[in-house]
Amino acid sequence: MNNKMKAGLGVLVLCLGAYFMSSSNDDGSIEVSTMKLERKNLESKVVADGVLTPETEVKLSANNTTYITDIAVKEGDFVQKGDFLMSLDDRQQKAATQASKAGVEAAKVSLNNANIKKSRQEELYRDGLISDQDMENINSSYASALSSFNASEARYIQDEDALSKLRLIAPQDGTITFIDGEVGDLAQGGMFNPSVLLKLSDLSKMEVYVNVNENDIADISINDIAMVEVDAYQDQIFKGVVKEVAYASSTSSGGSQQQVTNFQVKIQMLEVVDGMRPGMSATVEIITEERNQTLSIPIQSLTTPRESKVKNPESKVSVTVGMEDKKDQNKNQRGKKSRTVVFVINGATVEQRFVEVGIVGDRDYEVLSGLEEGEEIVTGGFVAISRDLYDGAPVTIKEKSEKNYKRGGGRPSSNN
Repeated sequence: MNNKMKAGLGVLVLCLGAYFMSSSNDDGSIEVSTMKLERKNLESKVVADGVLTPETEVKLSANNTTYITDIAVKEGDFVQKGDFLMSLDDRQQKAATQASKAGVEAAKVSLNNANIKKSRQEELYRDGLISDQDMENINSSYASALSSFNASEARYIQDEDALSKLRLIAPQDGTITFIDGEVGDLAQGGMFNPSVLLKLSDLSKMEVYVNVNENDIADISINDIAMVEVDAYQDQIFKGVVKEVAYASSTSSGGSQQQVTNFQVKIQMLEVVDGMRPGMSATVEIITEERNQTLSIPIQSLTTPRESKVKNPESKVSVTVGMEDKKDQNKNQRGKKSRTVVFVINGATVEQRFVEVGIVGDRDYEVLSGLEEGEEIVTGGFVAISRDLYDGAPVTIKEKSEKNYKRGGGRPSSNN
């Protein structure tokens, strides 16, 4: 392809781009889509991802490092409180327990002898046949024997408790959701970082833990309603409620050098179905605010103010330079730092109208002031709203624009 052909194609592309990007007609008017303002139900939501977690989950571990000798259950089994689950090698602990028991018996004999001797010496002491020092020595010997007995008894109780814990018993009703190891494997025990051998979960009560960005966390309150969508259950929505909101944040890199600050929120599911398992992915929509039958506008209709190109001293809305001096044109904008406008149809032209908005739904803003129900506003196209329109601009309205918006541009709230 020679340079002339390339240049020609370049010009053609530019012309086509200019044609499609332009929103102006041959007569100089700007083609727009419109709709009449109406009331609808709006919901402000915070969306976050998380995983299902049992509300109650017990992790069973070994106190000492030893071998697994028997496993009586498998994952997915439902067990009741008191059922036997797993046993660990108890030979050494049995020997230690028997030794402790023998020590208790020996200490008991010594204590009985010391008590008999003490009783005899007390009779002699009352008769004045032994000195005070002799009586003090007898009392000291008895106290030492009593102390030895108590110590040996405490040691026996500890060893007996350790022996019982080598036989893992279900502490509650639930489902076995995790088993680590097989018969003959070494189970790592101890006080620090013991290996989890079994997990027993109550799958009838589930929660979802989600991380919410710091920009949204202030909107979330305890008992806010949440809608939970579990990936494994397509086209089903489950109700939930916010039960906990973390006060301490967690930070992560988010795949880049910039740190992301999140807060953990716990959602209690009010609906649980059979088959739900811990770790399933879920998407949560937390409804932070609701408005019933409130005046609303599409999100894309809101834009920033711009200077009028029509010099008309009788215009209801002044140019950008004079906005602060026209205190009676939009009373709702007094003291507002952020100013946004909507273009309202006024005959064959548009009027730039300042509006104050409230909550934002899926596709719409709540209108607090600046517009009235039934007024016709510009909703498209994008280029016209974002660049071409100005106060007093001539417009041509596309046919059936309101119907098209309702069908494809503005999905109604779930409460409609």
